[in-house]
Amino acid sequence: MLGLLNSQLLDFVLHSIASTKQGGYFEYKPMYVQRLPIRTIDFSDLADKSAHHQMVNLVNQMLTLNKGLEEGKLPQEKDMLKRQIEAIDKKIDQLVYKLYDLTDEEIKIVEAET
Repeated sequence: MLGLLNSQLLDFVLHSIASTKQGGYFEYKPMYVQRLPIRTIDFSDLADKSAHHQMVNLVNQMLTLNKGLEEGKLPQEKDMLKRQIEAIDKKIDQLVYKLYDLTDEEIKIVEAET
């Protein structure tokens, strides 16, 4: 769930349905979040089960990297962690695009808007 909610795709969807606050911020109120198209996982389907495990693994890596970034002291260490976080974030987005069967054209639209 955390991977989906932080993906570019669901961010794109939320921005299309949520109201904007002063300064261009979007409201993440329950009335908007509950309208997000959360894809359920069919654990009897091997592809779905595999995608779920990939997502869990990527999210766990992201949490570990962010904790390391928070605790990091050296600028070089923080830069390295930021690059790793960006790479994992892109992997999560790619997995979400695949889960939702987005076409290359749809992915371009999402990425252009976020």
